[in-house]
Amino acid sequence: MFSIRVGCLLVGLLVSQALMGQGVGSATSSEEPAPVPKQVSEWFRSKAIPLNSTNPDSALDDLFPFQRVIGDAQIVAMGEATHGTREFFQLKHRMLEFLVEKMGFTVFAIEGNWPESLAINDYVLNGNGDPAEALAGMYFWTWDSQEVLGMIRWMRRFNQNPAHVKKLKFLGFDMQTARVAVANVERYLRKVDPDEARIAAKILAPLSDAGSEKEYSRRPPALRRATAVGIKLLLDEFNENRASYTKAFSEEEWILAQHNLVIVRQAERVHSAGQFGRLRIRDVSMAQNITWILDNEPPGTKIMVWAHNGHVSTEGFPGAGSMGMYLRRMYGTRMVVCGLSFNQGSFQAVGRGGLREFTVGPALSDSLDSALAAAGLSLFAVDLREAPSTGLVAEWLDSPHRLRTVGALYNESYPEAFYISVSPRSFDVLFFVDRTTAPRKNQKAVEFEFHEGH
Repeated sequence: MFSIRVGCLLVGLLVSQALMGQGVGSATSSEEPAPVPKQVSEWFRSKAIPLNSTNPDSALDDLFPFQRVIGDAQIVAMGEATHGTREFFQLKHRMLEFLVEKMGFTVFAIEGNWPESLAINDYVLNGNGDPAEALAGMYFWTWDSQEVLGMIRWMRRFNQNPAHVKKLKFLGFDMQTARVAVANVERYLRKVDPDEARIAAKILAPLSDAGSEKEYSRRPPALRRATAVGIKLLLDEFNENRASYTKAFSEEEWILAQHNLVIVRQAERVHSAGQFGRLRIRDVSMAQNITWILDNEPPGTKIMVWAHNGHVSTEGFPGAGSMGMYLRRMYGTRMVVCGLSFNQGSFQAVGRGGLREFTVGPALSDSLDSALAAAGLSLFAVDLREAPSTGLVAEWLDSPHRLRTVGALYNESYPEAFYISVSPRSFDVLFFVDRTTAPRKNQKAVEFEFHEGH
């Protein structure tokens, strides 16, 4: 079952632009790419933080420089150049262990639906359920890998240690499907306000199951407008009845149910918008959901965020913005944004024939990826905030450069189309892996939905 929604529209647009000779990665351009200045790659090498391994079972000693890099940041956003690279997943697992064990982070948040993520959180906190089934239940084939499952199991082991008084949480911040949130809202209202529950069931019916939600964007505009108005009225009722609802049941239950309804509103807006509208609404919503998570945790809570480079970047998609851009406006230097780049190797994506493995050669010679590769190190990170403010290196980092960008889709016939133009300074830190491999699929065969999450 495939139901695709927002981020890869950008990749599709880039492909079409390349075919027309318009895009950054145009395959028809006759201009020779400008080589990366040697001074830039030498600067990368001189400032590199060498990493010993991507293996999460390895010691964390090589990550200790990140105590200075991260400082007192409340948010560490970890990107990725593709949604299907084993080494990226492993690096993020290692960084999570480091941030939790050495720097006091207590929340992990991933580019996956918030309501569905609660099942994984229940396993991580309480040991309930099957983590493999819960991971598959997030619909994202991208995360349904042994690497991510291994990280989830590590989180559970961490929480089982009685010495760890502050427990680690697993939460999603995406909102591309509404039906689980709809069910959660209706279940809550049946307990606290049966009359309102019957009204909600009628309003939310167009988003209440997989089939209806898949067809929602093709429904008549009048029906979608009526649904959107109905959702707003339900939210108004939720807020007006907060005191009576929380008197009958707990404040925590109201907070969770109300946010489920917010997720429904966000999903409805995405389903009803055009291409760039969907990109903007989704990234704004994801930033709002991360803020909501922090607002509902104890003051000073620190969170690691996992998403695509395009979402964590503070520069934003053309005409659409990005989650990272919105979060930077709210949190400023309390957020450290990390992009993940690679030179060559394999990854997993959907192409002709469905979900499969692709292998690519070295990055384009004028790209940011190539500049990092020219540093001559197979695995490292570099803090771009330490760059000089003037001179050739500063000018190069202040200018846009191509960066390999693969979402959920890939077409090996147009490899240059899968680059976007981005300023290196839209990231605070860059991680680089010279050679990559595809993730290992989980052994349990599951039916999955194909999400367009970038």
